[in-house]
Amino acid sequence: MTTDQIESQTSSFLRKIRNQLKWIGHFRNLFYLGIRAKLAIFTGTLIAFTVMILTAIDVHQQTEILTQSYEKEASISRHYISGLVLELENLSNSLIRVESFREKVKRQSQALRKYRTKIVTQETKELNLFGFKTKLFGVLGKERKSSIKETYYSVYLSKADIDELEKNTKILLKDPNGLAISDETYSKLKNIAHQVVVLEADLNEQKQKLEELRVSEKTSEKEKQNLEQEMDHLKKGIEKTRNQLDQSILELSLPKQHKKIEELGLNMSQYRIQTFPVVFNQSRENLIPSFDTKIFKPEASINSNIFLNDIDISLKDSISKIISLDFSQDTNKNSYTIGKMELQVLYSPIFKNQNSTQRADRLKKELPDFAKRYLQQDANIALKVRELVIPLKKRVQELKEKKPPIPPFRDKTFNDLYARYSKLIEERQTVFETFRNEYSEDKKSLKETSQKLNVSKRARSVKTKVFFPIQNENDVLIDALGELRNAGLEDLIVLRFSQNLGNYSDYLKYPKEQNLSKERWKSIREWIYSGRSETPTPQLKKLISYGIVSHSRAEAEEILWSLDSKPLFVESGDDVSSAILSANLSGISRTIVDRTEGLETIQKNKNSAVATALLICVASLILAILISGFVVQKIKRIIFHAKAVGQGNLEVQFEQGGKDELGTLTIALNSMVTGLKEREKIKNILGTMIDPVVVKEAMVDLAALKRGSEKRITAFFSDVANFSNISEKLTSIELASLLNEYLSAMTLILKKHEGVLDKYIGDAIVGIFNAPVEVDEHCIKAARAAVEMIETLERLRQEWKAKKVYIVEAQEMQIRIGLNTGLAKVGFMGTDSISAYTMMGDMVNLAARLEAAGKDYGVSILVSGSVQREIKEEFFTRLLDVVRVKGKNESVQLYELIGRADNVSERLEASVLEFSEGFEAYLNREWSLAQELFESSQITRGVKDKAAILLTERCEEYKRNPPEKNWDGVYTRTHK
Repeated sequence: MTTDQIESQTSSFLRKIRNQLKWIGHFRNLFYLGIRAKLAIFTGTLIAFTVMILTAIDVHQQTEILTQSYEKEASISRHYISGLVLELENLSNSLIRVESFREKVKRQSQALRKYRTKIVTQETKELNLFGFKTKLFGVLGKERKSSIKETYYSVYLSKADIDELEKNTKILLKDPNGLAISDETYSKLKNIAHQVVVLEADLNEQKQKLEELRVSEKTSEKEKQNLEQEMDHLKKGIEKTRNQLDQSILELSLPKQHKKIEELGLNMSQYRIQTFPVVFNQSRENLIPSFDTKIFKPEASINSNIFLNDIDISLKDSISKIISLDFSQDTNKNSYTIGKMELQVLYSPIFKNQNSTQRADRLKKELPDFAKRYLQQDANIALKVRELVIPLKKRVQELKEKKPPIPPFRDKTFNDLYARYSKLIEERQTVFETFRNEYSEDKKSLKETSQKLNVSKRARSVKTKVFFPIQNENDVLIDALGELRNAGLEDLIVLRFSQNLGNYSDYLKYPKEQNLSKERWKSIREWIYSGRSETPTPQLKKLISYGIVSHSRAEAEEILWSLDSKPLFVESGDDVSSAILSANLSGISRTIVDRTEGLETIQKNKNSAVATALLICVASLILAILISGFVVQKIKRIIFHAKAVGQGNLEVQFEQGGKDELGTLTIALNSMVTGLKEREKIKNILGTMIDPVVVKEAMVDLAALKRGSEKRITAFFSDVANFSNISEKLTSIELASLLNEYLSAMTLILKKHEGVLDKYIGDAIVGIFNAPVEVDEHCIKAARAAVEMIETLERLRQEWKAKKVYIVEAQEMQIRIGLNTGLAKVGFMGTDSISAYTMMGDMVNLAARLEAAGKDYGVSILVSGSVQREIKEEFFTRLLDVVRVKGKNESVQLYELIGRADNVSERLEASVLEFSEGFEAYLNREWSLAQELFESSQITRGVKDKAAILLTERCEEYKRNPPEKNWDGVYTRTHK
C-alpha cells in the first residue's frame, strides 16, 4: 500500500469522525435549546422512572405475596408435621425414659440409702421345738435385732409410676393398620431404647472420668485424648441408635401419615419439609433430620440432596438464632439460586408443651403500657421470693443432714418459711386480681366477680369459684401474665403420655378446662408447700390423668423456686418467659420451597412492564416537545425582564400573560417590582437615620428586634471636652462643618471595627458592639476603635492647623471616651409609632459615667475593670482608682487605656510603674509614701498628671481626716 493510499484512507476516516461529532453536537444543542428540550426529557424520564419504580415495587410485592402464599400453603402441613414429630419424639422419649427411669430409680435409690434409718430392738430368744416356737419363759435370754426403715428422703419414683408410663406409651404405639403393635415389635423398640440408655450411661461415666483426669496432675494428654475420642464415639452411637428408634416408630405409621399429608394439600413436588432436633444437631457438622417428606416422594427434584450443602449453612445459623430465642427471618438471605432452581427456605421453631409455650411467647411480643406496669409490680415480688429461697434451701439441706433426717413438714422453721413464701404468692395473686379487675373487657362479669371476692374476704369459710371469661386478645394476655408460672411448673414436672393431651386451645375455649387446670396448679403447689411426701399425693395423681409426675417433690421444689423468683419478662436478662421457651424448644422446622415457576411468571410480567415504560417514554418526549413550545416564548420574555430587574432596573413592566399560571406569574412579578421600589425607597430613607446594620436586621426579623433581648455587649460613649465653649465662638456654618467632619471620621472608625451607631447627642457619640449582630472579641474591637479615634483626632487637628480653619480652641479640642462591657437590654424601644434601636441597663449607665469621669482624671479613654480584663493582652492600661459611683453599692476599678502594648515608651512604662506603686501605698494608708511616688511618676513622665495630682490631694486630705478603720480603698464619688 502506497503512502498516498494510506493518507487517503486516513482522511476518509477523519471525515467520518467529524460527521459523527457533528451529530453529537446537534444532540448536545438539543439541551441548549432551553426548557423545551429539558421539559421533554424530564417528562419522559419521569414517566419511565415512575413506571420502572412501580414495576420494581410490584415485583417486590408479588415476590412477597408469593412467599406468603407458599408460607400459608405449607403452614397447615408444617403444623401437622411438627405435631407429628413432637408425638413421635414423645413416644421415643417415653420408651427411653421407661428404661432410663428404671435405671434412674435404681441409682437414685442407692444415692438415697444414706437417708434410711437403722432401727435396733431387743427381743426374747425363741427355740423351735418339734415345729413349735417357744421362749421357755425367758430362760434363753434376749437378743438384739436391727432393721432398715425407709424415711421421708429415701423414697423416690415407684415401680407403679414407671409401669403406668410404659402402659400408656404402648397404647399410643400403633401398627400401619392402626392396631396395637405386637409384643415382638414392642420388645424390639424397647431393646433399641435400652441401648440408648446404656450408651448414655456409658457417656456419663466417661464424662465423670474426664473430669477426674482434668483435676489430676499426673494425667497425660494422651489419656485425655483417648477418653475424648471414646466420648465422641459414644455420642455418634447415641445419635445413630436414637435415629434408628425414631425411624422404627415412624415406619409404623408411615402409610397413614403419607395419606394425611396428601389430604392436607401439600404438593410434595414443590415443598420439602424437614425437622431437626435442636439438642442433637446444634454442634454437628452433618445435620441429620428427624423427619423428611422426601421419604414420601424421593424422585422429586426438590428432594435432591445436591443443593443441601449450600442451604445447611443457613440451617446452622438459624439453629443458633432459635436457641437464643430469636425467631426472626431474613427471606432475602434465605433465597437461593441453584442451577435453574429458585429456592426459598423458611424456618420455624418447634415447641412442645403448648400450654406454657404460647403464654411465654405472648409475653415476648409487644406489650401494652398497662401490662408493663403490672410486670414491674410482679418483678418486685419476685425479688422478695428470691431472697426467701436462700434460707429455704439452707434449711432443707440441714434437715437432710440430720441423724436421722427430719421430714420438712415436721420442722417449724421450714413451715414458717413456707408460710411466708405462700403469703408472698398470695400477695402476687392479689396484685394480679386487682390488675385483672381493672383491665378485663367484661365489665358486668368484673362487677359480679368483685362482689364475690369481697364476700370471700368477709367469710373465708365459704369457697367461691371465680370465673373470668377469655373473650379477646387482652384476656389472653392477662391470662398469660397470671398463669404462666403455674402452666410452666406443670409442663416441666409432668411427663405427658401424649403431646396432644391438655390442649391450650381447649383451655381458652372451655371454662371447665380452665377450672381443672387451676385445680391442678393449686394441688401441685400444695404438695410442694406441705413437704409431707417426696412422691405425688393420690389426689394429685388423680388430677394428672394424662401423664405422670416425673420429678420428686424436692426436684419440683427447685423448679418452683426458679419460676417464682424470676420476673415474668424483662427486655434483657433471665426471666420466666425465656426460661420456659428454652426448656420447651424441641427443634426446628425447615420448609424448602421450589418457587422457580412463580418467579418466572413474575419476571415475564416485569419484562412486559419495562417495554411498556420505554414506549411511554418515547411518546412522552414527543408530546412534551410539542406542548412546551407554546410556553417557551412567554418564559423567555419573562426571563429577559427579570434579568433587567436583577441589574437594578426597577422601571420594568412585565406584560400580562393571560389567565393561566404564566399570567399569575407576571402579576406577581409586577407586584414584586412595585414592592422593591417601595422597599428601596424606605431603605434609603432609613439608611440616613439609622445604622445600616440595624436596618438590615430589621428587614430580616423586625419582630425579634422589637421584642428585645438581653445580651453581653460593649457600650461606647465619647464626648468633646468643653464643646460648649467652642460652639459659642463658631458660626452655625462653621459649627455644622466641624461637627460633620469630626462625626464622619469617628463614625467610620466605629463601623470599621464592627460597632453599631446608637445615636448622636450633639457632639457625643453612643455606640454598641455585639448587637444586633454577634461580633467576635467585641470588647477588644471597641478598644481598638477608641485608640484609633484618638489617633485620628490628632491627625485632624494637624490638618486644621495647617489649613488654618476653625478657631484655636477647635484646633486643640480633646475628646473623652468611656467603655464598659456586660449584660444589657437591647432592641427597639419607644412607642408603637416611634421607636429607636438602643441599649439600656446599669452597665450602659456606667459607661456614660466613665466618659464623664475622664475629665476628673485628665485621661482620654477610661475603661472599667471588666473591659481591662478582656483587653489586657493587647493594650497597655493603668489602674487609676477604685470608686463607688453615685447611687451604687458595688465598687468599680477605673483604668486608663493608654494605647497598644507594643507602642508605649519605656519612660511612660516607668512612670506607670511608679504610679502603681504609689496607688498600692495609698491602699495601704501610707499617705506620705504614696504622695512621693505620685510626684515621682509625674517627674518621670515629664508632664503633669491630673490623676496623680488628684490622688496626691486625696492623700493630704486623708492625713488630716483619716478614713475609717474598715476602709477598703474605695472612694465614693459624690457626683456623676
